[in-house]
Amino acid sequence: MAEISIVDKLDCFAEEFKGISLLGEKITKAEFEDCTFISCDFSETFFSACMFIDCHFLNCNLSVMKLTSSKLSNVSFDSCKMIGIDWTMADWKSLLTAEPLKFKECILNDSNFFGLNLDELEMKECRAREVDFRNCSLKKSNLSQTDFKGALFESTHLEEANFTDTQNTHINILKNHVQGAIFNRYEALYLLETLGIELVD
Repeated sequence: MAEISIVDKLDCFAEEFKGISLLGEKITKAEFEDCTFISCDFSETFFSACMFIDCHFLNCNLSVMKLTSSKLSNVSFDSCKMIGIDWTMADWKSLLTAEPLKFKECILNDSNFFGLNLDELEMKECRAREVDFRNCSLKKSNLSQTDFKGALFESTHLEEANFTDTQNTHINILKNHVQGAIFNRYEALYLLETLGIELVD
């Protein structure tokens, strides 16, 4: 069977794309449902008004990918490099029943999630350094074992979020909503530092 090329207005269901490079290219109004992307290079690719539903990305390079007016629902990313993505450019409002995104063992450094409603997000075993989560809603999210060095949290809804075994998590508990959030005892000490409390042995 001939390999399907990713082009404008492609309508694709249950296909597997492996080793495809779209470095710096622009794709418009393509739709992918239940598709799998393996070892693809979509770095600096511009997806305009595209749709990804129930898709899975494995071992892909998606750094500085642009998702302008694109829709995502129940998309999972495993072992992907995803540096510098501005997730606020995607279309999050027109999908009334959008399912959460899932990230595992991904590099998400320098990305922007400012102001997004991403309740029940999964971001496990990731590197999320210098990521902007201000004004986000991350209620009931699983953020376990992720490195949040330099990440920004302010007016962020973190109710019942799981921060088990996270690293470098600096959250001002007076400026964020953390009721019911789960932290390891050691990481919880960083929360107290924001209150100006001096801890002694």
